[in-house]
Amino acid sequence: MKEKLSELKETVARLLKDRTVDFFIAYQAGHSQVEPIPFFLTTAEHVENLFLNNFCAHNLSKYLLDYLAGDEVVGVLAKGCDLRALKRLLTDHRVERGRVFVVGLPCIGIYDRKKVQEVYPAGLVEVVEEGEEVILRGETGDKRVPRKEYLLPRCLTCPDHNPEFYDLLLGEKVANGPLAEEDYSDVRALEEWAPGERRRYWTRQFERCLRCYACRNVCPACNCRVCCFDVAEPRWLGKGTSLDEQEMFHFTRAMHVAGRCTGCGECERVCPVNIPLMKLNKKLAKDIGALFHVPQAEIPTEVEPLGQFRLGDPDEFN
Repeated sequence: MKEKLSELKETVARLLKDRTVDFFIAYQAGHSQVEPIPFFLTTAEHVENLFLNNFCAHNLSKYLLDYLAGDEVVGVLAKGCDLRALKRLLTDHRVERGRVFVVGLPCIGIYDRKKVQEVYPAGLVEVVEEGEEVILRGETGDKRVPRKEYLLPRCLTCPDHNPEFYDLLLGEKVANGPLAEEDYSDVRALEEWAPGERRRYWTRQFERCLRCYACRNVCPACNCRVCCFDVAEPRWLGKGTSLDEQEMFHFTRAMHVAGRCTGCGECERVCPVNIPLMKLNKKLAKDIGALFHVPQAEIPTEVEPLGQFRLGDPDEFN
């Protein structure tokens, strides 16, 4: 991705100068090269602050909900997984396609910051890719590792290395297709546990929840104008952080995004206490795929399996 940075700067500067877009959402450097953060530009003078590397994990599509006000056109940098999230927002009629200018970014995978920091907790100097291997260069020396071992889990099964649609593409397209097939092995392993074991497992996870709502706020499928958890009446959730309240939050949210989750994994990535939320989402995606014969549950469609009512449904709801 680094080699595309100069092209990105030129592109964003041109789009802002000729008023093709009024605003642009991309990345800037954070505290270190493994922690880039979202960047919001309103003038071409700020393009020198743009940053791009294979740690740019944030799904920028969700920010469109905060900045599409009035009549402005917002530009956004989007990888393949980000485009699935944008498609979710478009399908839910939360974003108008004509007011979003998409700069597509081919992507061969994003590195997992947490895994890299386990190798070099004091700081990473450089990441060098060499085919199927990657060299992690830190202050204490180099470490050569298999590239796939340090990618985010979502990148291994992502089928969209190239954005599905865009108004402008950075660089050339890359080879498409997942690095590994989604076999739901982690979900199947949990299913084989006894009910009591599964209960204890999820109890341990949800007891750690801080109820910070980071998972909800980052999720493109959680795009309601008013969240049920934010209303006083009816009261769906209390303000306490007891286990029953945590479970109410997580199981309700999981069911609300069931059949609508795009598999971007942002909820799990941003969780400050590392709750494996994608296991819950993938369990529901797996079951929906089997029950409703949906070949790719993470691909948004106009009518979702759990978002319709038909008189011919086998259940009479008596």
